[in-house]
Amino acid sequence: MASTSSQSGPTGPRPSAEEAARALSDIDRNREQVPGSATNSRWVYVVFGVVFGALFAAPDYFGEEAAAWSSAAYGVLGVGYVVLLNTRKGSAALGQPVRVRRQEISGSFRGYALATLLVVLLAGFALQLLQPHWSLDVPYWRTAVGVVGGGALALFGQSWQRSMLSAGVRGSRRTGTSVLDGTR
Repeated sequence: MASTSSQSGPTGPRPSAEEAARALSDIDRNREQVPGSATNSRWVYVVFGVVFGALFAAPDYFGEEAAAWSSAAYGVLGVGYVVLLNTRKGSAALGQPVRVRRQEISGSFRGYALATLLVVLLAGFALQLLQPHWSLDVPYWRTAVGVVGGGALALFGQSWQRSMLSAGVRGSRRTGTSVLDGTR
């Protein structure tokens, strides 16, 4: 049975101007949808916010020995999240079926992000070293920080991720390229 649709490409006729304009507008529309498609589902932020708050508050309720196992739990949680994001089924379960190509993230944004991460890590180490020399006599301060941090993650995590993706993706409008890395 012969197909009635006309072929376009190297062996067929070229697309009309309307078809080409529609294809280009589809590319632009898909490019604008990347931050929405490359973010985790809302439930991921809610679960991570609750877990963050609970682990941060654990030493207030279970004593200082809970600080050791809660730190290990943060590590397991982080490694598990990264493993899930780098597998096809895991990223789909997290609601993130696509990701931005690494080539599309601007170099200056990558540099600022790495510098910010380094500053935060160094500040954490400095606070840990200075902690024995100062004392917070505020009861349940870890619980308050955990509730505020976990609540912020649950409420604003998805919009933060979208804004970081929008800021990090290069603003180039090259025809025929996509910032999507495809399904995983």
